[in-house]
Amino acid sequence: MPKQTDATHEIDTPKGLITSFLILNIVSGTVGGAMQLVVPLYAMSLQASTAEIGLIRGISGIGMLLLVIPAGFLVDHFGSKKLFLTGSVSGTLSTLALVLAKVPIAMVALMMLSGLFSSLKMTALNASFFRNLRNMGLEKAGWFKGSMSIGLTFLGPACGAFLVKAAGFRAIFALLAALTLIPMALVLFFHQEPVNKASMAELGEVLARQLGEFRQLIGHRALYLPLLTESLSTSCFATFSTFIVVIAVKVLHLPPSAASLLMMVEGGVFIFTVFAAGPLINKLTQFQLYLLSVGVTVAGLVGVALSAAFLPIAASSVVLGLGLGLINLVTSSRIGQMEGEKGKIVALFAASVGAGISLGPMLGGVVGQYLGTRNIFLAFIPFFLMLVLLALLTEGRQWRLTATEDEG
Repeated sequence: MPKQTDATHEIDTPKGLITSFLILNIVSGTVGGAMQLVVPLYAMSLQASTAEIGLIRGISGIGMLLLVIPAGFLVDHFGSKKLFLTGSVSGTLSTLALVLAKVPIAMVALMMLSGLFSSLKMTALNASFFRNLRNMGLEKAGWFKGSMSIGLTFLGPACGAFLVKAAGFRAIFALLAALTLIPMALVLFFHQEPVNKASMAELGEVLARQLGEFRQLIGHRALYLPLLTESLSTSCFATFSTFIVVIAVKVLHLPPSAASLLMMVEGGVFIFTVFAAGPLINKLTQFQLYLLSVGVTVAGLVGVALSAAFLPIAASSVVLGLGLGLINLVTSSRIGQMEGEKGKIVALFAASVGAGISLGPMLGGVVGQYLGTRNIFLAFIPFFLMLVLLALLTEGRQWRLTATEDEG
């Protein structure tokens, strides 16, 4: 068996690394993808309003945001394995507890706990991936999110649609909780990690040093645009997966399987883009790729908002998935190129993801409650346009200079 040094997947060969990431992420993503469909449907069965559905979906982002920075410190000191297993066990228990939720407010509390535990697990996985990205190749920068999305936006929604049709919510939550045991078993039995027996005094010294390093890290201006971009794109992704269910079931009066199909279409294109469009990183400047990705995303948002039938919405979902996939290529490649401990860098990006997961559905729920569900997607467009303006003001000139130097 190849030597393994990191919590979840640091195997000697690049091929072994990639295989390990794929297995763990696909299974974990499948559970998360099914939850994206099942949770809004369960909330609707409890007579939750549009704003309450947005709160239920978005509150997990707040939970993730609260713990993700400490999780980055813990990963750098204790390693990923302990953090991954702790987050996984706790997440399994919170998923099982959803069967006891009988009112929307109970779902809000449980989904916040789920976000807290998810931050431990995802920070551990992210840190290991980006620590090894240069060994695997920068062209694979989007593979982490892409492999997660195979389950999150393709297999998961398909599984969720089947389960909703074939079983009750109690059985569904129990089955999804059981599936989370698979990644835990893989990590527990097949991945080794040196034991760190640091004392509390040593831990205090480490935390003090890491806080100083963290303060230096957040002083880098180059971080801000990628962080904002990651937050907004994640917000858009989470809002789509939440309210496309509402549009399909409540507005278009389609079965849950139609909502599942729309999620799969958007997710499938996203997956294809992050895996297949990697060469664009070397063919276009980062500035050109950034503008292209935002332009395609805005076109997809307009299409989803204005379409009044299944097929036009499906076509617009394709465009949206393409745009968000291109955005992921830009932000992921930037993470891989940044200097510093990946636990802290990834913690910052995970915090931006948590903010996006939280703010997108929550604000979208308010917009949908008072202005109509379709206007949720139009509300994203000004934010993307402001992001382009910020890119032009802060990094456009530097990107063009870098491209000129590369050509020379």
